Amino acid sequence: MKGKKLLFVVSSLLIVLAAGALSLGNMPAIHPTEKIAFTIDHYAVSEREFQAFLQSSKALTTSYFKRTYNAEYDKDFWTASFNGENPLAYAKQKAMDELVKVKTEQIIMKENGIVSDISYEAFLKSYDRENKDRARKVANHEPIYGPKQYGKAEYYSYYQSMNVQKLIDKWTKEAQRTLTDEELKLYYDKVKQQYFHRGYTFDYEKISFNSQTDLKEELWSEMIQAASSGNITLVEAAASLGVQASTEKLTLNLAETSKEDTLSQNLYTEFLASSEGDYSDIYQSGEGMYRFRLLVKRDKGLEKYEDVKNAVIQLYVQERLQDDVSRRLKQAQVETNKEVFPKITFMSQAYQKQ
Repeated sequence: MKGKKLLFVVSSLLIVLAAGALSLGNMPAIHPTEKIAFTIDHYAVSEREFQAFLQSSKALTTSYFKRTYNAEYDKDFWTASFNGENPLAYAKQKAMDELVKVKTEQIIMKENGIVSDISYEAFLKSYDRENKDRARKVANHEPIYGPKQYGKAEYYSYYQSMNVQKLIDKWTKEAQRTLTDEELKLYYDKVKQQYFHRGYTFDYEKISFNSQTDLKEELWSEMIQAASSGNITLVEAAASLGVQASTEKLTLNLAETSKEDTLSQNLYTEFLASSEGDYSDIYQSGEGMYRFRLLVKRDKGLEKYEDVKNAVIQLYVQERLQDDVSRRLKQAQVETNKEVFPKITFMSQAYQKQ
């Protein structure tokens, strides 16, 4: 199984929140000093946690209004209206959508014993412990992985990802015990083309022209026509038009090329959409100009179920989590605190450091 085709840490899905945000007077307490912004299925979300997500939506919001309305970011930006859209309301909705999704994942984690507390206060305690531990290791010249100190947003993403992975690992172990090969093979058949196809190899011809050649489409068409009508090679056709050219037969197999080899990566993508006999676009370097002709496309087939069984289970579990999150979002009861939520705006940096 190629690592580049499958990342086992589940990334967040872009799921639009289906449940509307409602107002509620009686909100459950989470900490005597915390203000509650909203609840999701009776789990309270603090204003500070919402504020963190709101800050993350700032760049997306300013970009959207610049792109859509050519709006300038000035002192009146957040209170202005552009064709009926208000930037602050837009940013708050984006933050709400993302935080509701994240909280839905956390609720699932709590139900499965991965975490015991999904409050922002619990996250901050973990954040503080992590940075103190890193500071101690740095002072003692002990090795650490990652940054010397985490920022809150950076650690929140890391904390969430690690807990999601713990949930995936737990469900994977359960699936290994309970799922039959028959069930897994059915799932393998569903996803094999997307995740377990080995790819292709391509035999192709590289056609090179010297740096003095101005290889415009009109000249290229004349060469192709001369080669076809005269039943001669493309090199001979080019020579008849006063152009110096050479050809070289090569094979492209991405498994044998470096990820930094951008030419091979681009050619692979182009050949995937090409038929045998098609010519590529024109490529240019300091040495001259090139065109490539696809000669043979070879399908390398699929990886066998027996060889990728563990990866199939991982994918099965990931899809189970995604489906569970999606289902819960559609049913989520999200209720805003009418005394707090409408007053939330972008806070100062001093507030963010609290």
